[in-house]
Amino acid sequence: MGVIPILFEQPVARDDWDGLGHVSKVAREVYGVSVAADESCRSVFDAQKIVQESLADVINIKLAKVGLLGALEIIKLTRKAGLVLMIGGMVETRLAMGFSAHLAAGLGCFRFIDLDTPLLLSQDPVIGGYQVSGPVYRFTNAGGHGGFLDWKENDQE
Repeated sequence: MGVIPILFEQPVARDDWDGLGHVSKVAREVYGVSVAADESCRSVFDAQKIVQESLADVINIKLAKVGLLGALEIIKLTRKAGLVLMIGGMVETRLAMGFSAHLAAGLGCFRFIDLDTPLLLSQDPVIGGYQVSGPVYRFTNAGGHGGFLDWKENDQE
């Protein structure tokens, strides 16, 4: 049994535009594998460059990098160009990832969801919010996104 990749995420240095375009072309044409621009997409301007020059097949949006308004602009641009969307995060708690998860669930336009960064933290400082079980995200009906910082657990006094 072998593993067949479907996505290469940021296979070159973030400012290596020529390399990104070359790897994307070879991956797509020779192997049928998509390439995602992650670190290379830090702004709406970067997304425009990626789209206009066909540098990647997928754009990974991280709200911590581009903010909500930037994300909405990139989503519009990417969808109009017929590229695929991915949503990810920096190393963030479930408080931040909860907003990204709700954005992804609400819009329904992301093919790849990579919101596992809270698992990298030694402890979860968030009470409530969404729950993850394997590939399934469960949301609450609470106001906002339902997650709150556990101030008692994180009080340093």
